Amino acid sequence: MQEIEITFYPIKISGRVPKGITILEAARRLGVNIEGPCGGTGRCGKDLVQIRVNKTLDTVLACKTVVETDLDVIMPSNEKKTLKIVEGFYAEGDRKHNTNPSVRKEVVHNGKDLFSTHVFVNDALVSIEKGNTKSQLYGIALDIGTTTLVAALVNLYTGEVLGSSSTLNPLVYYGHDVMSRIKYSASQKDGILIMHRELISTINLLIDLLSSEKSVKPENIYQIIASGNTTMQHIFLNKEINGIGEFPYNAEILYTFTTTAKELAIHIAGCASVTTFPCISAYVGGDIVSGMLAINYETLELPALFLDIGTNGELALLLNDRMVTTSTAAGPCFEGMTISSGMRASEGAIEHVTIGEELTMDVIGNCPPRGICGSGLLDIVSELLRVGLVNSKGRLQGKEGNEIPEKYKKYLFEKKGKRHFQLSGGVSLSQEDIRQVQLAKAAIRAGIEVLLAECDVKTGDLKNVIIAGAFGYHLNKEGLFRIGILPELKNARLSFVGNSSLEGAVRILLNKRLLNNAVRIASTAQVLELSQVASFEEIFIREMNFHFTQKKHH
Repeated sequence: MQEIEITFYPIKISGRVPKGITILEAARRLGVNIEGPCGGTGRCGKDLVQIRVNKTLDTVLACKTVVETDLDVIMPSNEKKTLKIVEGFYAEGDRKHNTNPSVRKEVVHNGKDLFSTHVFVNDALVSIEKGNTKSQLYGIALDIGTTTLVAALVNLYTGEVLGSSSTLNPLVYYGHDVMSRIKYSASQKDGILIMHRELISTINLLIDLLSSEKSVKPENIYQIIASGNTTMQHIFLNKEINGIGEFPYNAEILYTFTTTAKELAIHIAGCASVTTFPCISAYVGGDIVSGMLAINYETLELPALFLDIGTNGELALLLNDRMVTTSTAAGPCFEGMTISSGMRASEGAIEHVTIGEELTMDVIGNCPPRGICGSGLLDIVSELLRVGLVNSKGRLQGKEGNEIPEKYKKYLFEKKGKRHFQLSGGVSLSQEDIRQVQLAKAAIRAGIEVLLAECDVKTGDLKNVIIAGAFGYHLNKEGLFRIGILPELKNARLSFVGNSSLEGAVRILLNKRLLNNAVRIASTAQVLELSQVASFEEIFIREMNFHFTQKKHH
């Protein structure tokens, strides 16, 4: 029987299966969970996945698609952790109270028992629907990350976030960072259009999944607010990106841009509008502007430092009279991309680790571990440093050393001449994984040091440090300081706010006036180009090392 190789992303599980079986059957054989409540009849539409065959991306039903050739399968997932900005940023009741969307409906009585519903966008009549559809009023908030796409379905009538779904950004195929995608666009005829179409098809997949799960008709979704870095917003809108990659780094669109869902081939209401956030510069995007809205930046005690830790780490320093922003190439390791056992923070991801007499782990979903997510990665490296299994240069110790306690030796092994630390069955951390963490840590820390120095702010002056992005809410503070992503903070309140880029988009859906605030933030923020600061490289090289000194074993 002929066998083919199939790999499931973002969990990176691969294996050989018989040719001719369905993707759903292949998934079950490899222990991969794809939802198929209709028993493989194709009726539920919940087992939508994306496959790449001969370089082409397709959205298919896993239960109906037969495996004929070696295949990559990208699976979307429902976000386990719902959107919630950490307590203290705003009370839950505020959402409904302040709802003022740009889309509204009015029911018109046409005599006897006949009704029609008028749909208005910014007070202009855009559509008339039969019957009373007043309560069927929805919007989509999008976070177009370099590595991960997240969509949230929002009820614009009640102000409630009904759910969110995420999937791997299909453009990872063209490179893990924005520069690789800019190069692809420059070197390939129709490169931008190819990437744009793949991005849109994946966004349509997320909308299909959310609307079918929440029993919402796509034609009752009337607005999309999208947030992402400058390059990702351009690809989303099918706008040229080559200028972003070349000095003087000019973006075609920095202002807020509105088009229609029809124009972008997004499958929602024909009259629906699609708006992207204003950007600050070619490398400081709409996602950081969105983050500012999410954290109610005007209410913070200053000086405050905001970090959005993703593939493209963006920083903003908020001072009494100004906001200074910058970006630093952290890479996608905290989103699980360049790590041997890396995965997103979904079911099966190790999110916390403690190395004591034994190794203890917290796994999302309380199931067998399948990989390591961002917070887990930070924890593991931090714990290895604490117990002395990783030295200041980032080198993982071998089991042959006398100074290593016996109790740790069983976790250390070599594979193809490279050292690894075993976490469970198929999950381990390699020497190369630790290097990726060092690179990300050095980029972020050097960015912080240079930004503070250029604005003449000492770490002891900071009153608030807010961390958004890949780590979510459940981060071990000690790990951030032990690894050295953050400098020592004597007087600052440290907060973790999860996906602030998505939250800001939700807020604009629910309150149209906030778009003016976003425009004001983007037009007044200053930009610091790290590449123009002489000391950046020197600090980056210094910060490749870990400066934590661990206590000697007894």
